[in-house]
Amino acid sequence: MNNQANKQASKNTLLTKIIFAILLALIILTLVLKTQQTNTQQTVIDKNTYIEFPDRKPLPIVTLAQADTDGFSTSKIKGKWHILYFGYTFCPDICPLELTVLQQMMEILRKDIATSDLPQILFISIDPERDKPEQVKKYVAAFDSSFMGLTGKQDALTALASPFGIAWMKDAVPSTQESKDNNFYTVSHSTTLLLVNPDSKVAGMFPAPHSAKAMAQAYKNSIKKEKVY
Repeated sequence: MNNQANKQASKNTLLTKIIFAILLALIILTLVLKTQQTNTQQTVIDKNTYIEFPDRKPLPIVTLAQADTDGFSTSKIKGKWHILYFGYTFCPDICPLELTVLQQMMEILRKDIATSDLPQILFISIDPERDKPEQVKKYVAAFDSSFMGLTGKQDALTALASPFGIAWMKDAVPSTQESKDNNFYTVSHSTTLLLVNPDSKVAGMFPAPHSAKAMAQAYKNSIKKEKVY
C-alpha cells in the first residue's frame, strides 16, 4: 500500500510540476506579447499628427535675414533636427497659438529625450514688409528662448516653402478708416510644420491641428525610426 501511495504521490507531484511549468510559460508568453504590442504602439506614428515623406527632398538653399548676423543660409541646417513654421508677428491668433503649442511640445521633449536630440524651432516670417529681423527675434523669444526667428525676401521665402505646399497670401483690406494705413492687413497662410532631418532633408510634416503631446510622441518615434536607417 505504501509503495502504491508513494507512486501516486510522485505522479501527482510530477503533474503539478508540469501544470506549473505550462502556466509559467503562458505567463511569460503573455508578458512578451504585451511588451511587443506596447513597443509597436509606441513606434507607430499617427498619420493625423505626422505625415512622413517617402522621398526626402533636400531643403532648398536660400539666404534669409536674421538679427545680429549678415544672413542665415539654410545650408546651415545640418547635423540637427529642425522644425520650420512659417508665420508672421502681426498674426492676430493662429501664430501665437502655434508657437505656444511648439513651446509646450519642447517642454515635453526636454523631459523625455537627450538635449542633442531636441529639434531647433525656426519661425520664418512671411511678412518681411513689416517684420524686421530684430522684431522677429524678440517675438519668438517671448514664447521660448531657444526659438530662432528669421525672415527674408519674398522670392527666397517662396523658393524655400513652395516645394512642400506651404503658401500664403495677403488678405484684401476692408474699406474702413484703418485700411488707409498700409500696415493694416492680415496674411492667410499655411500652418503646416516641416520636419527637417540632420541631413538637411525634409522628412515629413505636421499638419494642423496641432497637439503638443501628440507631436512630441510623433517626433520621438520619427527620430527613433530615422536612427535605424
